[in-house]
Amino acid sequence: MKPDARNHHLDELNQDFLYHLGLDTNMDLEAMFGDVQYVCMGGSPVRAENFANKAAEFLGLGIPEGGAQPIGKTERFSMFKVGPVISVSHGMGMPSMSILLHELAKLLDYAGARNAKFIRIGTSGGLGVEPGTVIVAEEGVNAMLKSTFEQIELGEKREYPTTLDRQLAQGIIDSRGNIKAELGKTMGTDDFYEGQGRLDGALEPNYDEDKKMAFLRRAHEEGVRNIEMESTAFAAFCLRAGIPAAVVCTTLLDRLKGDQVTSTPEQLGQFSDSAQCLVLQYIRKQLSQATV
Repeated sequence: MKPDARNHHLDELNQDFLYHLGLDTNMDLEAMFGDVQYVCMGGSPVRAENFANKAAEFLGLGIPEGGAQPIGKTERFSMFKVGPVISVSHGMGMPSMSILLHELAKLLDYAGARNAKFIRIGTSGGLGVEPGTVIVAEEGVNAMLKSTFEQIELGEKREYPTTLDRQLAQGIIDSRGNIKAELGKTMGTDDFYEGQGRLDGALEPNYDEDKKMAFLRRAHEEGVRNIEMESTAFAAFCLRAGIPAAVVCTTLLDRLKGDQVTSTPEQLGQFSDSAQCLVLQYIRKQLSQATV
């Protein structure tokens, strides 16, 4: 985190409790997390655990007996650490993601790991791309297709830009090998159903198929290649903090062809694996270059 972004009010605390992680500054956070270079996050605890074990194997660190174990408490988030990599779940949607980002940024600042990169790895709905394609975001756009994240602070609306680190995104793309991946804009919404223009929610929507398709085509024309529910909050936070960040999401379907996910469980597992493997290929490449 860049020094001018750090909250000076933290200096007034005798002890800071990272409540949702189950950690605090009376612990030896430097010994625990001082070597962290990459923070990889996905929605569910299962994905976080799977990624941690996969990272240990992929990076030649050896999977500990019984597999990677969570650090801190797990009521809200599940966090694992293997070597220089944190794997953590962020829950579903921007509010949950925002809480985690604040506590992760403070954790790494207290630990002295100030050059870590944040990478969100997830799944998404695609726009005009074949299911299974991994989209590495150039920037996040909101449901109005604007490159901003809106937040209410003390009754006032504030807007923050949502640019992501282009060098990091390109580095990830350059590590793709035979994984189908491309750059594009990622749209972050506040909802899975009406917020993403679906017609399969519980309530009668205020739009029809024609209006839905007109909007999705416009989004595609403006460079949007996938839709999820975290990218704008993630991008805005990391940009404010000065943390290099990337969003890497596999597409499970093409929204220009429908709203329902129809791929088999085996296909969905392979799709999710592609995004994780792409990120691990990038991390392995970077760590090997650093040791030369």
